[in-house]
Amino acid sequence: NVIGRTVTINGQPFTVIGIAPPRYTGMMRGWASEIWVPTMMTPLLDPSNGEARLTHRGSRWVALVGRLKPGTGIEQARARFDVLTRAMQAEHPEEWVPRWGDSVRERYVSVLPERATRVHPALRGAAYALAALLFVVVNLVLLIACMNLAGMLFARAVARRSEIAVRLAIGAARSRIVRQLLTESLLMALLAGIAGVVLAFWGLDLLMASIPALPEGIRVALDVRVDWRAIAYTIAFATLAGLLFGLAPALHASRSAVSTVLKDDALALAAPMRRSRARKSLVVAQVALSLLLLIGAALMLRSLENVRPTRLGFASENALVAPLALDEATYGRGETHQFYERLSREIAGLPGVRSVSLVEGVPGGFMGRVRRGTEIDGYAPRAGESLEIDASVVGPRYFTNLGVPIVLGRDFDERDRDGAPCVAIVNEVFARTYFAGTGSALGRRLAGFRGPEGARQMCEIVGVVRDDAWQSLHEMRPVFSLALLQSDHRRMTLIVQSAGDPRPLVAEVRRTLRGLDPNLPVQVQTLGEYFSVAQYPFRLMGLVLGACGVLALLLATIGIYGTVAYGVAQRRREVGIRMALGAERAEILRLVIGQGMGMVGMGLGVGLVLGAGLTRVLTSLPLDLPLLFGVSATDVVTFAGMTLLLALTGLAACYVPALRAAKVDPATTLRTS
Repeated sequence: NVIGRTVTINGQPFTVIGIAPPRYTGMMRGWASEIWVPTMMTPLLDPSNGEARLTHRGSRWVALVGRLKPGTGIEQARARFDVLTRAMQAEHPEEWVPRWGDSVRERYVSVLPERATRVHPALRGAAYALAALLFVVVNLVLLIACMNLAGMLFARAVARRSEIAVRLAIGAARSRIVRQLLTESLLMALLAGIAGVVLAFWGLDLLMASIPALPEGIRVALDVRVDWRAIAYTIAFATLAGLLFGLAPALHASRSAVSTVLKDDALALAAPMRRSRARKSLVVAQVALSLLLLIGAALMLRSLENVRPTRLGFASENALVAPLALDEATYGRGETHQFYERLSREIAGLPGVRSVSLVEGVPGGFMGRVRRGTEIDGYAPRAGESLEIDASVVGPRYFTNLGVPIVLGRDFDERDRDGAPCVAIVNEVFARTYFAGTGSALGRRLAGFRGPEGARQMCEIVGVVRDDAWQSLHEMRPVFSLALLQSDHRRMTLIVQSAGDPRPLVAEVRRTLRGLDPNLPVQVQTLGEYFSVAQYPFRLMGLVLGACGVLALLLATIGIYGTVAYGVAQRRREVGIRMALGAERAEILRLVIGQGMGMVGMGLGVGLVLGAGLTRVLTSLPLDLPLLFGVSATDVVTFAGMTLLLALTGLAACYVPALRAAKVDPATTLRTS
């Protein structure tokens, strides 16, 4: 019954003519669209810029979605678009430049299969690399667990050697013994796989619940579910693990010498540890893989620590953030400026408020900078070079309030408004890139906002701010900023810094915004919460790697303890003889711990080599988003710290069985063996 009803969007009435299916969220991957309007009605939603978005040839906000004719391939479609776009480019060469700007591209319109658009091209490499890394890490943990399983099955096979020898003595075929033992290991693995699938449903609910709140009511739309492919992979992995890691113990057990075992030969009971090469190899491999995971987890956690707002150059302690979206139909240019000035005065007057700033998009946050085309006075672009540069619109004293050092010149202030000369502030990279060898950037000019007639205004550079990590998590790039009071921007972000804990101010800031405009969408949160959206991939990766590292450490400890304890039990008679011949308890401790730590030492050596190689490979990948930020891939502190942690854990795992061996009573042992 909603068909024909009227809804108001940005102050404009729209008539509902259809309802999309419940699961359809639109073509914006990851974000849920809830309302669709015709493209040609863009000027109604964006009166100040909508007409230009439809008619300006430099606009790149439209994506065409279509279906190929039967028998038509993607290459044919590309060739057809090449013909069309090259004709347009020849007619309007000034509007057809590469978007990101280092070299001329062969195609100015990218024609891609739908599957290739599910991840944004700028994030595709990082997204696939992170997914692959998670996949490898989780499977490494599974591999370590399987090694523990194999060690346990070896121990069980030895403990059941009498039973297996009896079966063989009364005529059981060796293949039947192998089948029986494989069936047992396979059953354990499949039960574990089924339990894992059940836990995955619960884990996905936790994953979706961990996604931080998004600004301006944006809703995440991720189709994350346990489908038949995930279940099939899990069951297949469990089956393969049960077969592979159960086969060697089964074959070992089926080769038992019947006569020796049935005679309970003392030499068989006292099989020395040096003969257990398979178990030792499993422990070495466990330690190596565990160290690899621990190093990766530690590097990622240190990287996560470095992308906190306080590490990005902001004076961000005790700060609140509130994205603002003024109604284009209600606020003209003058009303917009009046609103911002009144807002700044009223918020600054609240008790406990230290400063108030306005910025188009907080760098490093969810709604970051945009790229704007510009022209730079006296700079001639190279062939194919684009002058689309990271840009932002900021209010008076923005850099001063946030503690970003101004290297040359001044910050924006109230004199930079309509009627005054247009001004701009650039960063050091901008100055070095476009004014190298030509003197100071101060006083030079660049093209800023478009005037009423559509021509760009030339803005004088009045300040240069220091390059800092806050500018980009990717790489240092040129950035320029323009004055808010010389623009008509209606989408800004309010930053309120308080003298103490900012959370008590949330209600007051929200009440002030509602009082200024009851129709204004309001979302007030701390700067840490705001950054949590952009930091979520880092936090998720750190959480998964950290959990996997801890689990790997636990599994390695269990593996070391189990192998050493099993060896001590097998050598109980030998230990008794040594002590009867005069060996001291300290010597027994050194003997057992030395042999156990020998395995740990070999594993640590292999793990260090693997860790150094893998981290170098990961950091050399051509990704737009770095996997590590502010920490070297071969950080000595991380490598040494994780090696020491695993060595101490291994020592503790060896000490308990060694202490038990040192307490062996020689008389009792020799009498019962």
